[in-house]
Amino acid sequence: MRVTIVGCGYTGLELARQAVASGHVVAGTTTTPARLQQIARTGAAPVLMRGDDLSQLPSTLRGADAVVWLAPPPSDSSPREVAERISEALSPPAVLVYGSTTGVYGAQSSVDELSAVGEPSPRGRARLETELSLRLAHPSLRVVRIAGIYGPGRTLREGIESGRLVLFEGGPVMSRIHVEDLSRILLAMVGDDVPDLVIATDERPAPTLEVARYTAMLLGLELPPIWSREEATSKLPPSALELRLEGRRCVSLRRPGLIGALRHPTFVEGVVASLRE
Repeated sequence: MRVTIVGCGYTGLELARQAVASGHVVAGTTTTPARLQQIARTGAAPVLMRGDDLSQLPSTLRGADAVVWLAPPPSDSSPREVAERISEALSPPAVLVYGSTTGVYGAQSSVDELSAVGEPSPRGRARLETELSLRLAHPSLRVVRIAGIYGPGRTLREGIESGRLVLFEGGPVMSRIHVEDLSRILLAMVGDDVPDLVIATDERPAPTLEVARYTAMLLGLELPPIWSREEATSKLPPSALELRLEGRRCVSLRRPGLIGALRHPTFVEGVVASLRE
């Protein structure tokens, strides 16, 4: 199968590695010239896109049997315009998988694939609007709503070592997914007989402070100061605060039937593996 990954960043690189190892012919796009070599090292063909320039889509997606869209919503185009351009560029019966966010559920404390969407933050709203527009333009769309992503090079280690990680009591429970398991889910979604929606999450939601304490214990380090929630609110920029306070327990009812067991079912196994690499 010819698979094109649009937005080949942290997750896309791992997905490209797995897709190439599974025998697929893979192309990966980036808007960052420095990342072209990283994509090539996975065995995928690197494609440089010019920012949010949608005019490149026909040539980029031509001939793809499956497209996994991981790029963020463009800042200068409406979700409807993006969806229509993607649909026009795809050659039927190409598969389209969209990497969305569990942020579309808004302030709900516990969700699964049967939960209705909520009132999301602006970031979540942009993803939800893109989902809905893509569904109208491409009815066979497959959506993966993704919890917080972590893995090698993306743990709390740097923030703990530098002392810059802002930790506070009373933070929300958050769901996470290791990038290896996320990529397994994304790759499975290009196959046959798959659900039209799956949540990518592990099996142990936890507050950031709990994960930080565990990470510090593994590293033999002291934690940075732990603040009250009110103090943290004054220290974090609005965008970071939004992410840190937007937590929910996510359960995937459909993932077991899609890929079976997770390789990193909780942050306990996942952080250990991530710090080794």
